[in-house]
Amino acid sequence: MAIDFYNKNLILKCNCENENLKFILNFMKEKSELVSFFSGGTTAESRSIHRKVINVIKECKDFYEDVKLQKGLEFISTTTLNHRYGFTVHYMLPALFGYCINTERVNYPEDLNVKNALLVTTPSFLDMMCKYDYKPEVCPEVIISAGAKLEDKTFKYARSISKRVIDMYGSSETGIIGWRENENDAHKLLRGVQILECEDDYTKIATEYSDNEFEVLGDRIEQTGEYIRFLARNGRILKIQEKRIDSLCMEDEIKKHHFVKDCICFENNGKIAALAALNEDGMDFILKKGKLTFIKELKSLLLKQFEVIPQRWKFIDEIPKTLNGKIDKMAIDDIFNTNLSFPLIISREFAKDRALFSLCFLSGSNFFKGHFDSMPILPGVVELYYADYFIQAAFGLNCKKGQQRRIKFANIINPDEIVNLELVKTASGVEFKYFKEDKMYSSGILPLKNWFEEADL
Repeated sequence: MAIDFYNKNLILKCNCENENLKFILNFMKEKSELVSFFSGGTTAESRSIHRKVINVIKECKDFYEDVKLQKGLEFISTTTLNHRYGFTVHYMLPALFGYCINTERVNYPEDLNVKNALLVTTPSFLDMMCKYDYKPEVCPEVIISAGAKLEDKTFKYARSISKRVIDMYGSSETGIIGWRENENDAHKLLRGVQILECEDDYTKIATEYSDNEFEVLGDRIEQTGEYIRFLARNGRILKIQEKRIDSLCMEDEIKKHHFVKDCICFENNGKIAALAALNEDGMDFILKKGKLTFIKELKSLLLKQFEVIPQRWKFIDEIPKTLNGKIDKMAIDDIFNTNLSFPLIISREFAKDRALFSLCFLSGSNFFKGHFDSMPILPGVVELYYADYFIQAAFGLNCKKGQQRRIKFANIINPDEIVNLELVKTASGVEFKYFKEDKMYSSGILPLKNWFEEADL
C-alpha cells in the first residue's frame, strides 16, 4: 500500500534517538497496511488493537477539516505513539498535512519552550500544570487534549496559556468520536461517526475510522443533530459476594466527604478496595487522629447506601495516572499488593531529572512490628525499598537489579514522622536522600544494572 506522505510531507525534528522516533522510523520502513495500538487499560488489562492505516488516515483528514488548524505549527507531545491518540494526532495528522513533528517527548512543564507549538497532551498533565498555576516559558498556540474528561477548572487554565484548546472524546477502538473548544459546549460529532443505538449499559456506533460494522462503547451517549450528549459513563459494575456494586456511584459517594479530592474503587482479591486522594485537611486529620478513625467515618457514610463496602483502604495525595492520562491500574495494584504497608504521601514535586516526595510512615505499619517493641524505628531495608519504588514512580526506572553504592544511614526515622525523599537522576544512577530541614536520615545511589542501555538519558 503506497502512502504519499512518507517522504513528501514528513518533517521530523529530533535532537537524539528516542522511542517516538524509533516508532516512526520502524513504521515508515515497514509501510504496513495495519498498525497496532495498545488500549489505555483503565479498568482492564491493556490489550493490542489492530486497525487499517487507511482508516486512521480518514480519521485525520476528517478531524483536520472540522477543526481547521492554522499552518506553521510544530507538533509536540506528552504522549507516546503506541496508543492511538498519540499516533493519530502527534504523527499521522502532521505528517499528512506538512507540519513539523518534534519527536522529543514533553515530560515536564519546563519542556514547553517551542515557538508556534501545538501541544498534544492529556488532562492529567494539564491538571498538574493547573494545580501549580504554571506559566510556560513559551505558551503553545494550540492544545489538544484527550484520554479522560477535561474538568472545567483545567479547561479554563488551558485557555489561559493557549489561544485555542481542543478537547477530544473517543477510544482506541473507535478513534475520535467528538470534540469541543469550550467547557460549556457539547462535543461536536466528527463527520465519520454515527450513533446507532443507546441502551442501559452501552452505546453502539458506526464509524468510518474502524473496519468493523459497528463498535460498542461502555458510555451511554445520544446524538442530537451534529452534537452528542453524555447520559452516563460506564458503570464499572463489581460483582462481590453475589452482589452487584456500581463502583462509580460508590466513588461519587466517597468524594462527597470534605477530605476527599478523588477516589477509585475496584475489585482486589475478591474484596472491594478503595484508593482515596486526600486534600491537606484530610492528611492532617490522619496524622492527628489516625487512619482507622477516618476509615470508620467513610464506612459509616457508605453503609447508608451500599450492602457491600470497601474492606481495603489506602490513602494518597493523587490518583496515579499513565503518560496517556488514564488511571494507572498497574501502579494502583502495586500499592495494594505490596507486602509492606504503604507510606502516606503528603505531597510531591517534579522537575526535570528531580523529584521530591513528602512522606509519613504511619505507626500502624507492619514493618514497625518487632523493630523494635520498646522503640519502633523504620528499618533501613524499607527506606531502600521505597527509594526504589518512588524512583520508578517518578522516572519509570527500575533500580532493583542495580548494585547499591555509598549507602549511608545517619539518623533513625520514627513512626508518624514526616520526612522528605529527594531523588536526582544523574549519569551514574539515581541519588536519593531522606531528610527533614537540615537533618539527614539516609542517602545513597541506586544505579541500574546496565544504566546506559536501559535509561533514557
